[in-house]
Amino acid sequence: MRRLLARALTALERRVLGLSAEEIRYTFEDVRAELRATRAELKAEIAELRRELERVARPGDRIDDVAAERTKAS
Repeated sequence: MRRLLARALTALERRVLGLSAEEIRYTFEDVRAELRATRAELKAEIAELRRELERVARPGDRIDDVAAERTKAS
């Protein structure tokens, strides 16, 4: 009897909220995909910044020092 009431309550909540279990699952997949895409973009930007810092760095310079000098120059 409890399971039947629980199922009925769950069905009612879904109708009130307007989302089915499949839609909720799809929404989570969308969020995961967006996070993965953002992570990939950030990794690419970080790699580009590292390449740029290595390009302007002189032999023996630490990357932190080059970044500090560049900030001063701006």
